[in-house]
Formats: sequence, C-alpha cells, structure tokens
Amino acid sequence: MLYSELFASALQKLDRSEMTTAVEVLIESSFGISRSQFWMRRNQAVRNANGLRRFHRAFARLLANEPLAYILGEKEFYGETFAVSPAVLIPRPETELLVEKALALLDGKAARVLDIGSGSGCIAIILARRSRSTVIALEKSRPALRVLQRNIERFGVQATVRPLAGDLFPGRAAAFRMIVSNPPYLSRQDWLAAPREIRLHEPKTALVSGRAGTEILARIIAGAPRFLEPGSHLLLEIGQGQRRALCGFLKAAGLRELECVRDYAGIERVVVAQME
Repeated sequence: MLYSELFASALQKLDRSEMTTAVEVLIESSFGISRSQFWMRRNQAVRNANGLRRFHRAFARLLANEPLAYILGEKEFYGETFAVSPAVLIPRPETELLVEKALALLDGKAARVLDIGSGSGCIAIILARRSRSTVIALEKSRPALRVLQRNIERFGVQATVRPLAGDLFPGRAAAFRMIVSNPPYLSRQDWLAAPREIRLHEPKTALVSGRAGTEILARIIAGAPRFLEPGSHLLLEIGQGQRRALCGFLKAAGLRELECVRDYAGIERVVVAQME
C-alpha cells in the first residue's frame, strides 16, 4: 500500500470533507513525519508496520467521533501547543479573545491574576509568559489538575503559575489585579443540542452550568468583589444571549461593564468589567 492509498482509503470512510486535514495529521503523527515528508512519500510504499498500527488505532478513534486534539494529546492555543486529555476542555479560538483583552489590560505591568477553572492552564500560562503576571490557576477537578501541572512543567512556568485545587475562589482571602475565567456556561438544553463529539468526549462539568447556563457566571460575579483590588478587572467568557443577564449580576455586585467583545461569528463572547 502506498501512502496516498492509505490516505484515500481513510477519507472514503469519513463523511465530512473537513476531516481531510485530520487524516493527514494522523498519518504524520503515526509515522513521525512532517507534512512535507508526507507529500514527498505519497507515492512510496508504507513499510513502517508500527506506524501503520498506530495510524489504524488513531483512525478508529477518529471514526468514533473523538476530537483530534484528544487523539494527539495536544492542541495549539495562542501560538503555543498545550497537552490536553478528556479531563479538560479543548482550547478554542474564542478563548484567545479573552487572553488578548487580558494582556492588553495588564499592559506589561506586574500583577496578581486569578484564573478560575483553569483546565489545561492555557489562559494562565499564556498570561504568565506574555506579561509580568503571577497567576493562581484554580481548578477543582483532580484529573484536570494533573494536565494543568503537566503544562506548567512543559512551559517551565513553575515560578509564575501556581496550580491550586478549589471551586471558584481560593480558600484564603487574597487581592488580585485581575480575575479571568472561561467557566461552564451551557444550559442543559444547550448540552443536548451540542455536537455529538462534544457530548461524547469533552467533560460535561466543564461545559454545563445548570438549567439556565448562567448559574456559575452568577456565582463568580457575586464572589469576585471579595478578591478584587479597587479598579481591577474581571474578564469572563460567556455564551450566546447571556450578556443581558450578566449586566444584572454585575450591577448587583458593584461591578461596571466596560466592554463586551464579539467573537468571529459576531456573538457577544467576552465581558470585561471593573471593580468600582
């Protein structure tokens, strides 16, 4: 069998055209070759039996709707590659908008930042690497904490990112210049309507907030003033149509909305608020 035949055979078993890149990536990963090497070898015979077995195992997972990031064990985010597993959400481009806005507000100044529900640590680690911030990366899931710790070690940020087990806020009082979070914000109905690969493989507890979808956002906003310095910022990723409810939560907590950033689809996605 030629590499091109292996590629074509796999594509015939998939019903989505966007999977072309996924198949190519799986071949490259399984055989330990680069993209250019794959195309150079496309008319050569496949002689690496171990690589072929790795490909078939990985491809079976792809056929079962498992996300490519979990199969590969890593995902690119904000120009860096993070370790991921089914214990954590797969980082998404929309969350890069939150990071971009946080970095702009930090403006290179030294600051203490709290990342609530850190997961893989992609937000916390990028903020620590691209600013002078020290970040408390709070995560309640023990399996997710292990992925977080692996990424802290991968990027060598042990001195600036501290993983901490906890639900929403640290147990001890502390003042932060910024709180950031991409919390669960799907409603139960949103979950039922989510794509099959999400419902089958991504952690439900990191996605679903409750019946309305805003329950955890409301808890974060209500608790944030106890941990924010005067004039400091709270940045939250939110779901479609949730901004109006959040405005009420912010007002009740004594926080002022400064901005709401829309994502690439025009959806209101990141709320930026300030402690009065």
